[in-house]
Amino acid sequence: MLLLTYLCQTEALFWCHMPLVPPLRSLAEEPSHFRRLSTLAGAPCFLPLVSAILFVGLGNAVGGSYLTLFVVDKAHLSALSLGAFLTVYSLSGMIVSTSFGRWFDRTPSSIPLLLALAMTVSGYTLLSVTTNFYLLLLIAGVPLGTSLAVFPQLFALAKGHLDRVGTDTAERGMAMMRATWSIAWAVGPALGAIVISLFDFRGVFLTAAICVVAATVIVASARVIALLPAAETSLKLKSSRGTIREAGFAASSLTFFHMAMFMGSIALPVVATHDLGGTKADVGLIFSVCAFLEVPVMFAFVLRPSAAGNRSWISAGFLAFMLYFLIITWSPSMSALLAAQVLRALGIGLISYQGISYMQALLPNKAGAAATLFSNTANLGFLLASLTTGEWAQAFGYRSMFLVCAFLSVLGFVTIQLQSRTIARPRKPNPECNRVRYGEAEI
Repeated sequence: MLLLTYLCQTEALFWCHMPLVPPLRSLAEEPSHFRRLSTLAGAPCFLPLVSAILFVGLGNAVGGSYLTLFVVDKAHLSALSLGAFLTVYSLSGMIVSTSFGRWFDRTPSSIPLLLALAMTVSGYTLLSVTTNFYLLLLIAGVPLGTSLAVFPQLFALAKGHLDRVGTDTAERGMAMMRATWSIAWAVGPALGAIVISLFDFRGVFLTAAICVVAATVIVASARVIALLPAAETSLKLKSSRGTIREAGFAASSLTFFHMAMFMGSIALPVVATHDLGGTKADVGLIFSVCAFLEVPVMFAFVLRPSAAGNRSWISAGFLAFMLYFLIITWSPSMSALLAAQVLRALGIGLISYQGISYMQALLPNKAGAAATLFSNTANLGFLLASLTTGEWAQAFGYRSMFLVCAFLSVLGFVTIQLQSRTIARPRKPNPECNRVRYGEAEI
């Protein structure tokens, strides 16, 4: 009896002191990347929007990669005339994008996107038939300027749908759309290089127009609807004044980034072909390699979403960008210029994804304004780059512009450090998301 009592006490002590082991999950319960991606693909209207941004990006990559060479080599514009053309283009884009963003927030609709797509098609088509300077200015001011509203409108539409599914899915969706844009830019310049070798600049712009026609057909046939966005932000902000301060720092930093990116993109084709002895096909290869290398950066955030507005990632992107421009300033060959695209891809991938995610978290109940604010930092950066490029290149040459880009990257890095830290919190579901508008009619 005593032995039995002792054994029972010993067994009780064993079980009491045994470390607790959590119950094993079945394979069906264990979350997987495949299930997460399946959830993302199942979000309403997401696949049509991803397909549309693929074709829009493809058209933008095919036509945009050779736009500078077209106006310099084919239309014979001087450095100052090039600056005027790009200034009209970017200034018009800012005005139209802002107007369309307010339209979307006031009355969510897919109509602004369809209008912008139609103008994009007409802009590329018109570029294929004229080299007259004044007509080029008109094209830059109306159809091409309106085309810059396509990108923010696609993201605004996607944001409304993804917010209904969940925070993680929304972050993955934004990263997936940005990765899709990079995939398009990985393929587009290479496709453009083939087309320009066969059909010259006219073939390039007509190919770009065809790609955008495909995007327009997808959006129109899918009858993509516009949803009101979630009302809760993923960032904890102290007050409305703090929100304005955060937006100001973020917008300034992103403007420096885009100005550096566009100045470098304007100068790179000219330096590659005129200074380093490269060909037009080499220009397409450089842009394609950079965009291709951006894709792994974006897909890393698709699989493992990062907190919106992560300053560490943005800072790392600026450091990579600064190092890239310092290297290519003294790059002696096309091979060195090509190898440096690894740093460029890292900088663009980190800053562009984190930047747009931060803006959307900062302005959660204004999806159109958030996407437009990010887009307008690009348009403003393009405008400032356009105003600076002509006079600077005339005085100091195109290659020296890379040093200016390195300095702008430093400014962007410093500005983002002034941003106060924020604390992430989960979003709450918004009952208003159930209100849907298609066109002007509420469902």
